Amino acid sequence: MGEGRWAYRPFSRSSRSKFIKEDRKGVASTIGTIMALMVFLTIISMFTSTYIPVWMKENERDHMDEILGQFGDLKGKVDVLIVNAQTTRQPTINMFQPISLGSDSVPVFTSATAGFLQLKPSGTYDTGVSVDFWYNYSGTAQHVVIDGGGCLEYYAPNRYFVQQWYGYENGALIIYQKEGMAIRATPSLTLSVNPDSTVNVQFDQVDLIGSNETVSGIGMAGVDIDLISHESQKYMLTDHAGTQSDGALVLKFTTRYLDALWSYINATALSAGLVKGVADDYTTSSELVRAETRPVYELTLTVFNVNEFTHNRAHVELDLEQ
Repeated sequence: MGEGRWAYRPFSRSSRSKFIKEDRKGVASTIGTIMALMVFLTIISMFTSTYIPVWMKENERDHMDEILGQFGDLKGKVDVLIVNAQTTRQPTINMFQPISLGSDSVPVFTSATAGFLQLKPSGTYDTGVSVDFWYNYSGTAQHVVIDGGGCLEYYAPNRYFVQQWYGYENGALIIYQKEGMAIRATPSLTLSVNPDSTVNVQFDQVDLIGSNETVSGIGMAGVDIDLISHESQKYMLTDHAGTQSDGALVLKFTTRYLDALWSYINATALSAGLVKGVADDYTTSSELVRAETRPVYELTLTVFNVNEFTHNRAHVELDLEQ
């Protein structure tokens, strides 16, 4: 009986104790490895949740500054083409403007933020300008309505920095974000009061033509710029019956950048010494055209007692490339 009982116990009690002690050494090594992994994962977690967002926010903000510079260059090139056409009396050269679509990424940890560049030519529902007035031609009152406009717009759906839109519209460079909007480069609208209290107005209208198209991604896109034509006309305004030597000039802007454009017009009129009001020098009004995430408005500027109106108009063809 004794031999049978010990047959199932190949090791003595002291031997089993020895093996248990050796196993405890293995457990300690395993616990140490797990602790090291936990420390490593904690550091990686802190890196990805704290440092990476700050890094990406800087990347996206730098990219927005880059877009501002590129859109400023585009406006400058259009202006150069217009001045060249005024000097040579004909459009002679073309321009090209690169646009960086996406921001930089953080390798391994995050991807780049893509961007969208859209050309909305004259006639698109959410952008445009209309010039409306009467003038005296050989003793007869003539009614003139000139429609045009167009917008080149960049949208950055930033994930860390604030989402922004940049628009080149009516010769102006405008920035929009949910917190507000501002004109970074103004359009050309000049108001001046004559000694007899009549007003002279000069307006440079930039009509964008081309295909309604969009390019997107994280690479580099380009905009071909071609000035098709430029003309300058000077009108002596009258009322609709042709009985007065001055009349009303009506400018209507269809835009998503209502607040920025409205502020610019009021500031320009104020600096010229014009008084706002129905019985005064000018009025402004707005009407909601389309209720969308970014609403579309029609802003109407009416300038009364206009004597001389100088209208410069450029047709600029844009073509997006990627």
